[in-house]
Amino acid sequence: MSSGFLGMRFYDLPNFLISVLFVFVGCKVFRIKPKAQLVLLLHCLLPFFLNDFLFPTSYMGDQFRYWQHFNAIRAGELTLQDAWIKGGNVEQASVLFALMPMPFAISPISLGFFNTFLWIALFFWLYKKQVFTPVSMWFFLLYPSMALYTGLSLRDTFIFVFMVMAVQFAREGRWLPMFLVFVPLYAIKFQNVFILMPLLLIYVLFDIRSKGVTVGRGILVVIISMVGLVALSPIALPLVNHFRAAMFREDGGVTDHLELIEGPGEFVKEGMISGFYFLLKPLPWEAQGILQLIQSAENLAVVGFLALIARSAWHRVPKQLVFWLLFMIFALSIYGLVVFNYGTSARYRYPFIVIFVLFVCADCHVRSIFKSFAPAQWLVRRGVQGKRQA
Repeated sequence: MSSGFLGMRFYDLPNFLISVLFVFVGCKVFRIKPKAQLVLLLHCLLPFFLNDFLFPTSYMGDQFRYWQHFNAIRAGELTLQDAWIKGGNVEQASVLFALMPMPFAISPISLGFFNTFLWIALFFWLYKKQVFTPVSMWFFLLYPSMALYTGLSLRDTFIFVFMVMAVQFAREGRWLPMFLVFVPLYAIKFQNVFILMPLLLIYVLFDIRSKGVTVGRGILVVIISMVGLVALSPIALPLVNHFRAAMFREDGGVTDHLELIEGPGEFVKEGMISGFYFLLKPLPWEAQGILQLIQSAENLAVVGFLALIARSAWHRVPKQLVFWLLFMIFALSIYGLVVFNYGTSARYRYPFIVIFVLFVCADCHVRSIFKSFAPAQWLVRRGVQGKRQA
């Protein structure tokens, strides 16, 4: 820690070189194209240029906690069993860091290389599973928020990886791996399990990948959900207000200044509005500083990109798109109700955005967002008419 800016990074060269070697080997095995290889290699450099370069390490102070517990586990001062069973989610995430095939963490920036290694492994796994289309692969490689948080020493990369794996196992109809992935996800981010599990159960039980969801059924689901929220509001409202107040305090707010949700109608209305706002915040006029302004510009660009993907998917396989739109509405509405901080919002929403892009493109065969595709049924009908005329 006393070695200075360059000295600290010098001692992280082994972690960096292991990540680079992993990229070279994986790209050779999976025959990745040179442009994608270059982006993967640039990701290996990211941890050097985030903490104490783009912003001070203390800006995301949790990194110190993961680093300290990681070294306590590697030094034998804290056993894996005690950390996993008796510890909180920080200790449990530190166990996952300690089990990774990387040598050491000599500073709080070091675990960023661990996360980069994990993100690269996920890229190769998705490539092998043939999940990527050209659109989703380049979004995965170039999405700035994901690049940022997968280069920091935080647990968010584990959360993201487990969520993506759970969705892919659900698409494959593999129940056991899906539930096994939920175990570590529950330990480090239990609320994401409660968001993801019911949606994936619906996806598997109703064979959404093959049959999809009609627009009529999608609207019916939204109506039933709203009625259910109203019916459950006497139980749900106190819990939602409790978590809203807890997150508001954690972000530095004074609880007395928070407006609590008081009735069922306000509950439903606030959920719908806050979900869309959660996707966009901070808006340009809310940005405080250059980083938030960049984040706001990114949000607007991403929303435009999501709209183009949805348009292309609608022209191809609309029934599958309906399910993933319901997935986004459900997830973003829940987080929108309880998260106020702009930085926290970016951390919490990027996994859902990436999942939406990956699996809308995969299920709806979106290979381009700049072409207007006719529905498959119309193309078949046109082909048959052409044959008859011939």
